[in-house]
Amino acid sequence: MIFGDALVSELEEGERVEADDGYRGHAPEYVRCPSCIANPPDSERMQQRVRSRHETCNKRFKQWKILREEYRHDLEEHGNVFRAIAVLTQLAFENGEHLFEVEYA
Repeated sequence: MIFGDALVSELEEGERVEADDGYRGHAPEYVRCPSCIANPPDSERMQQRVRSRHETCNKRFKQWKILREEYRHDLEEHGNVFRAIAVLTQLAFENGEHLFEVEYA
C-alpha cells in the first residue's frame, strides 16, 4: 500500500522498480516482477540477485528489531526512530559495511 499510495509518485517517467510478485498490480508500468508478462526470462537470475541485495538491506533494519518486534514506546516517535536507523544504516554503507555488488543490465 505504501508503494501505491506514496512511492510510485516519486518515480521518474519511465523508471521502474525491481520487486517480487506481491507488486504485480503495478507491473509493468512501475514494477519489474518475475511473473510479469513483459519481463524477459533471461533476466530472472539478475533480478533475483537485485532482490536478494535489497533483502540484505532489510536485514540490517531487522538487526535493530524495528521491523521485527512491536514498537512499545510513544507511537508518534516511531517515524523518528525508523529514520534514525535508516541514517545509521546509510552511514554504515558509506563507511565500509557495503552490500554486495550487482551488475544490473
